[in-house]
Amino acid sequence: MLIQNKMKMKKIIALGLMLVALAACRPEAYSEIGTPYSVTTGIDGKWTLTKVEIEDRSFPQWETREVSDYFLNANAVSLEIDANSNSYQITAASLDGLPFDAMSGTYAYDDPEYPKNMYLLSPGSSDTTTVELGNMVRTIDPMMLFQEMKSSCDEVYARYIYTFNRSN
Repeated sequence: MLIQNKMKMKKIIALGLMLVALAACRPEAYSEIGTPYSVTTGIDGKWTLTKVEIEDRSFPQWETREVSDYFLNANAVSLEIDANSNSYQITAASLDGLPFDAMSGTYAYDDPEYPKNMYLLSPGSSDTTTVELGNMVRTIDPMMLFQEMKSSCDEVYARYIYTFNRSN
């Protein structure tokens, strides 16, 4: 009888230790992680075009080519965006091959809280250029991506990816 009680006691202690070990593995309670970054004001600042890629979608196996040399050497591009006035200013020898129609203007988002597209408005013109945002830019992000889809007969045949790095 004494041996059986000792065996039961050992089982209870072992079970208790397992329960304590399991309780110690519980995740900590949820706590605030801080103030969220704005994804619309993070675009503010000076940006330099560092990479341009073309993704050819006309074949079953998509192919991506980098064509940055032209934009880095012959046509260096910088972009300054002022989030307070929603304006932009481009410095480049030419806008050829870029998703912009004017060297300066204002911009707006399709959705101020979670933007997917940026509308570039040229002064004195009713034309609006739409650029797809490749990423949500916060003030801490060093990189911004613009995408431009090229299509014909409602089929996308190419995607242009413009990579800008923060200059300031």
